Parts: sequence; structure tokens; C-alpha cells
Amino acid sequence: MGYRVLFFGLAAAVWIVINLPASLVRHLVDPSAATLVAPTGTIWQGSSQLVSPLGMRAEIQWETTFLRPGADFVLSHENSLIKGRFEPSIRNHGITVAGQLDTATLAPLLARYDLFVPGIFDLKATDLTLSPEGLSMTSPSELQWSGGQTRYILAGRRYEALMPPLVASIAGRDDGVLEANIKFAAEETTSLLVLRLKPSGNIYLGVTRGMLRLANYPWSGNEVDSDLIFEVERKLTQTAL
Repeated sequence: MGYRVLFFGLAAAVWIVINLPASLVRHLVDPSAATLVAPTGTIWQGSSQLVSPLGMRAEIQWETTFLRPGADFVLSHENSLIKGRFEPSIRNHGITVAGQLDTATLAPLLARYDLFVPGIFDLKATDLTLSPEGLSMTSPSELQWSGGQTRYILAGRRYEALMPPLVASIAGRDDGVLEANIKFAAEETTSLLVLRLKPSGNIYLGVTRGMLRLANYPWSGNEVDSDLIFEVERKLTQTAL
């Protein structure tokens, strides 16, 4: 009789673990980074709507693997498709992402800065580390933009420019800053635009004369294309630069 009770007790425990609801995954996601809305399935295999405080959203699907502990996930939204993997450890968790990001997905964020950008961003395989100190890059990566007709508002005036394809070389610095240098090609040594995301949540933007020329912005100075014309730093969540 005792063995039967033990057997059914173990079976019930296994059933409960196997069917743990996907809603429990909410506790694994930092609410300052994103929120899971209406998750379905289980913590082992499920899906949900992922909503960022910055206004971006996507569908996320995940599936846990046991032979190689971790979870494979897919983020999708319109023409965006990012595939990734999450591998937990005692302290530093590993995350790998790669895929294509349609600018329609980024539109809510870009609109805060009066930027209206077309096209696709192609992200190469990127390795990240999630630790108690935050998210950092394990090694440099690249982001290729397809280019296109771009609109922006600066100093209350609207401008348009047909932009060529550009590439961003992305790397993490020792001080925790994530830096992207935007250039014509990865092998270029001179940046057109410098973006920095700081641990504080501030974004730094450094714009060169060459970028102003590409963006069809009138400038009367005689600086060379590599010269920085202006620099600005704002909180990421602010509505405008």
C-alpha cells in the first residue's frame, strides 16, 4: 500500500512539474526590460506577447532543451524574425541572438526621436552575457542596414534623404557601455555616426560632417567628413532629442 501511495505521489509531482504554466516565466523577465502578456502553454514550451516599455512588441515562442540545458526562442513581428538561445548558469547566463529586424518593429522607438526609417536590419550571430551587473556583449558583432528613403525632424524642420546601406560595428566596452560605430562598410576605420548605450540608460549620439552630408542636412561649415559636428546625450525613454 505504501509503495502505491509513493508511486502516485511521484506521478502527481511529475505531472505538476511538466505542466507548470507559462505565466511563471513572467518572474524570469525583468519588468523594466519587457513584459509578457497573455502567456500560453507551459514554462517548458509556450508563447506570449512581449511588450517593451519603449513601445516595441513582438511574439515570443520558446522551447526548453534538456540534453543541453537551456531554451531556444523565436521573436517575430511583421517581417522581423530573431532566433536565439538562452543557457542558464549559476551566475552568468548566456544568450545568443541572430536574424532580421524590420524597421516597422522599431518604429515606436524611432518615432520618439522624430526618425522615420525604412528597410531591414540584419543582425549577425551575437553572444551576450546576463549577470547581476546587467547585460553585456561577449564579443563584437555587426548589424547591416539595407538603407532607403529616410525622414527626420531636427530643430522643428523636416528633412528627407535617400540613404545608402550602412553597417554598425557593435561592441561592449570595459566600462559597461555598448557602442555602435556606423560606417559605409565594416572594414572602414572612420565612423559616420557613433551611438553609445550606457548602463544608466542614457544614449549618446555623435554625428559627423559625413553623416550630415548623407542625411541631406544643410551645413555651412568647412569641416572634413570625419569631424564630429554635434554630440548629444539623453535618457532612452525620453520622447525627443
